[in-house]
Amino acid sequence: MRTYVLGDQSWRPDGMRSETGLATIELRPVSIPDYLDTTDMFRRVGGNEVVPSPTGRWGERLSLGLTDALASALTRRLPDRVIATSPSARSGRRVFVHLDAIDMDTTGLCRVVASWRVTGAVEVRAGRAILAETASALDDAAMAAVLTRVVGQLADQIAATLDGE
Repeated sequence: MRTYVLGDQSWRPDGMRSETGLATIELRPVSIPDYLDTTDMFRRVGGNEVVPSPTGRWGERLSLGLTDALASALTRRLPDRVIATSPSARSGRRVFVHLDAIDMDTTGLCRVVASWRVTGAVEVRAGRAILAETASALDDAAMAAVLTRVVGQLADQIAATLDGE
C-alpha cells in the first residue's frame, strides 16, 4: 500500500522572510463530510456508493491534509500576508472553509463543492464555488495530484476574496 499527501512539495519560499508588519490571516481547519475525514482514499462508483482504494491511503486525515495544502497554496498567492493554521493574537481575519463534496469518480473527474467565510472585526465576506478537473489517470497518485490542483483553484478563489484588504 502506498501513502499520499496533498500539496506541491516542489514549492519552497525563497529563503527566510520577516513576518514583522505583515497582516496575519488565520485559516481555520477545513471541514469536510465526516465519512471522508479518514486516511482512506475514496472513489465514487455510483450515485450513493463510495469505495476505498485497496492500494493507497492518505498520510493523514483528509481534513488535516486539505488544511495544510490550502495554507501552502494561499501563502504562494498572498506573499504579503502570513497564513497561520493555529490561533494567533495577531490575526485580523479568519477564514473558515467547508467542503460540501469531494468526489473522484470512475472517469477521473474530481469535483469539489466549497464554501468559505472570511471574518474580521467588522466585515464578513463569503464565497462558494464548484471546482472540477479531470485526473491524468485513474490511479491513486493521479487522484492525489488532481485534488492538489483543485485545492489550488480553491486558493485562487479565496485569495480573490481576500484581495484588496
